[in-house]
Amino acid sequence: MPSPLMANIPVKQHLVKSFGHYKWVLHLLFWAILLSISYLQMRNSGVTENIKYTPSTNTSIYFAKVILLLILCYAFQFAIVPLYRSKNKLIFWLTFLGLLLIIFLARVLLIKLIINGQPGLDAQAEQFSYISYRTFSAFLFPFIFFIAFYYFVDIYDQQKEIQRLIQFKTQKITLESSFLKSQVNPHFLFNTLNNIYALSLKKSAQTPAIIAKLESLLHYMLYDCKADLVPLENEFTFTNSYITLEKLRHKEDQCTVTVNIKGDIKDKMIAPLLLINFLENAFKHGTKTSFGKSWINLDIDVQDKYIHFRLQNSKPLNTIGQAISDYQGGIGLKNVKRRLEILYPDKHTLSMQSLKDRFEIDLTINF
Repeated sequence: MPSPLMANIPVKQHLVKSFGHYKWVLHLLFWAILLSISYLQMRNSGVTENIKYTPSTNTSIYFAKVILLLILCYAFQFAIVPLYRSKNKLIFWLTFLGLLLIIFLARVLLIKLIINGQPGLDAQAEQFSYISYRTFSAFLFPFIFFIAFYYFVDIYDQQKEIQRLIQFKTQKITLESSFLKSQVNPHFLFNTLNNIYALSLKKSAQTPAIIAKLESLLHYMLYDCKADLVPLENEFTFTNSYITLEKLRHKEDQCTVTVNIKGDIKDKMIAPLLLINFLENAFKHGTKTSFGKSWINLDIDVQDKYIHFRLQNSKPLNTIGQAISDYQGGIGLKNVKRRLEILYPDKHTLSMQSLKDRFEIDLTINF
């Protein structure tokens, strides 16, 4: 069946694709080998020295066959193959079979014309049916070899194109992932500086402690997160430090934060800065003073083959006047969702639910 890759390009591009980049050398080599083998077989079998034909007749028949074979092969490549893109495949097959029939009939008729009137031939040797029977296999097999050669080259080209696209896609994903990870830093820094600014306006005594904590967090983000994967325990140390930082600006009687981690976190690796966006969202939208007493619950279950991350934060019972986007997050959650799609394709499940009294995130990542 014709290659869709070769069938869906214009004939001019098809010519360049078939013969460009020194591929014409492959075609010349193919025909040199095929025709040499064919000629040697004819000599060894005595066909070219057939006593019924003169040497000039044998030569004429041989070159007539070669010319018609070339016409058949390249008519197939440049005229029949492009027809495969037609929605009606019947047109392709009818044209293909029609081309075979026309070239075969032309071959038989041309041989009959060349040998017509040659002395010493019996009547049977000049019959159309006899010539057709004797030359059918010699007509078909070289064409089959050409098709095999054509598809070998085409498949090789397709594999190179696929590898190029895979490489391009990999580079694109790597760049996108790096860009998304870099967005975490300014996003996180922006939110934290806002908190520090608010505390500074109140002349809070906690401001120096928060700045010191921020310094350690930024050190982790800027220097320890350059690798694609980081130890899970380092990531948890980072998230715990962030929670501690947030607790410094929230009174315990106004916001209760519960963290529960189960399982062995040693010798586990994870993409860095995946969980921080969820925590930022929880503190930003779940701890507003207008809510009254608020809460955040974080449950993490670490198993050998996966990690289950469940985060819940409170929200007001009456959401009148409260934009729904306040409970679904902005660029932060969109960022982490895209990073999960890139870093853990088909290896994670994520659900985010805005319930009546809480916002819930449920994430499972397979190692």
